[in-house]
Amino acid sequence: MTYAEAQSPGEARRILWNQFILARALARTARLRCKPEDAEDDAPAFFYTDTHAGSGRLSGPLPYSADLLIRRHGFSSPIFFDALRPALPDGAHPGSWVLAGRVLNSLGFAAEIDVNDIDQDAIRQGQGHREYAWTRFWSHDWFQFLRSRLSVGNAPDFVFIDPPPDDPRGPVYAQDAAILLDTLNIPYMISYPAEDCQEGIDQIGRTGLELSAPEGAAGVLLGGGAESVLLELLADLKILAPLLGGEFMTRTPRAYDYSI
Repeated sequence: MTYAEAQSPGEARRILWNQFILARALARTARLRCKPEDAEDDAPAFFYTDTHAGSGRLSGPLPYSADLLIRRHGFSSPIFFDALRPALPDGAHPGSWVLAGRVLNSLGFAAEIDVNDIDQDAIRQGQGHREYAWTRFWSHDWFQFLRSRLSVGNAPDFVFIDPPPDDPRGPVYAQDAAILLDTLNIPYMISYPAEDCQEGIDQIGRTGLELSAPEGAAGVLLGGGAESVLLELLADLKILAPLLGGEFMTRTPRAYDYSI
């Protein structure tokens, strides 16, 4: 992601919408999986996978982030806002996998993070941005990476898939990935462009959480067990959307009747 993209209001909306939902879904998934006080070890392991990781830092501060921090007490959970601290140098904003590591660390988990990005420069920069978690870096086509990750070691406890909005193959591969992860009961979150996405929602059979805005419309889909956060999240998304200059809406799968 370039500096200009990270600084644009539309891209900032998408990033903050994604990360707010990611922090909440990841925290709930981790709590349901294992309570740290019940673990035999000092801290239970949690395996997080990010298919489009980036360098772990975005040039900032992002538009809207200061206002969100001021209004943080209006939300039911502080988990996303707490993960923005400590502040990064030069007002930079944490990328998704750094944010995920902070969330898991705050909950008492020993996070192991697999991050993938096809941009070699992003991977090299990311190696210097690790914080609390044991992090492995990959650089492959993202769907190939996901299949490889599922076949080695411990299965991921959570997968975040964030294809670039301009990737023409992204929605199709994301749909296939969602169906695969649902079959394996692996919690996941997928971001998607909010336009022309109904067919994918129908095929996956999950509810989309969308930010409607003139610029920077965004959609998020949770599955594999991560959708259990929906009931506690909906009220906060209604607060978040107008603070990002948009409107919250859900997109539900359409039911079809088939006759033989």
